[in-house]
Amino acid sequence: MILTFEREKAIIRALLEKAGASGEEASITAEVLAEGDLRGLSSHGLLRLPYILRALERGTIVAKANVRVVRETPATALIDGGHGLGHYVAARAMKLAIEKSKRLGVGAVGVYNSNHFGIAGYYAELAMREQLIGIVTTTTDALVHPWGGVEPLLGTNALAVGIPSDPPVLLDMAMSVAARGKLVEAMKRGERIPEGWAIDQEGRPTTDPAEGLRGALSPFGGVKGYALAFVLELLAGPLVRAGVGREVRGTLEPTEGFCTKGDFMLAIDPSAFVPLEEFRARVKNFVKEVKSSKKAPGVEEIMIPGEPEQRIRELRLKEGIPIPDEIWSELSSMARRLGVDIEELAR
Repeated sequence: MILTFEREKAIIRALLEKAGASGEEASITAEVLAEGDLRGLSSHGLLRLPYILRALERGTIVAKANVRVVRETPATALIDGGHGLGHYVAARAMKLAIEKSKRLGVGAVGVYNSNHFGIAGYYAELAMREQLIGIVTTTTDALVHPWGGVEPLLGTNALAVGIPSDPPVLLDMAMSVAARGKLVEAMKRGERIPEGWAIDQEGRPTTDPAEGLRGALSPFGGVKGYALAFVLELLAGPLVRAGVGREVRGTLEPTEGFCTKGDFMLAIDPSAFVPLEEFRARVKNFVKEVKSSKKAPGVEEIMIPGEPEQRIRELRLKEGIPIPDEIWSELSSMARRLGVDIEELAR
């Protein structure tokens, strides 16, 4: 199945509204999920929708949630997400951080009682659109082992940093060498995984995806990746009243109770430090310097953070988004139960 960006969003909106979400909740969630697929980050795209629909049915994600600010200063806020759709709650949090940043030069907003929010880069990009720097991090279920340890105690803890420039710079990365979903896909296909992706339950590097899933994912960059994952766990955990380590649950299936992850959003106005055009010009010059620098043997091009995803996005806007058969089949079954004709919406 090949879907246009607009048709994918229409399908997601229709299913979420049938499941009880408000129009605004459904629209924002659809936008973020479809953007994940558009950028080639399919593990955070339509693939997540069946999980969301099941959680709405169970009540572990709350439709029309009571999202409220529970603590606030002129530059900061803490949001109780009311266990609502994570994409909607996170967008509201970053928009509040943006408002504060425009008034004071910086805005920081934390979130708890929310859910998986898709691609972190989307929220950093919300700040970029307003000529602000956006920094975003979030926690997940404990999947990554500490350096020198065996047990999964850290989340994959995405970090996104968006710099408003021409071209835009958008870092969006997780703290594990590989996503858990890649191990699941390899196991389904009966394939091995590269050494260094995961360890087994005894702490030995493994190329068996099933053993890796029973063990733990490895942090990228060795001890440095572990250290970064550790501090991000604290920023999006204890700092914002959310879970930390093994306390974090609900970003994977199955789950019995509410999600306990946290989010941390930061918006910074560059003009609070230097004139905006000066900042943008210097970033642009540095990008040119990096891209025109001497290349290693066999390398055709040096790219900046966010550039590969932007190219995939441009291609898929023209040619459409490929949806795997198994995902489409699962969604079709759920849609029939909800009374939504997604085949018609896909035309």
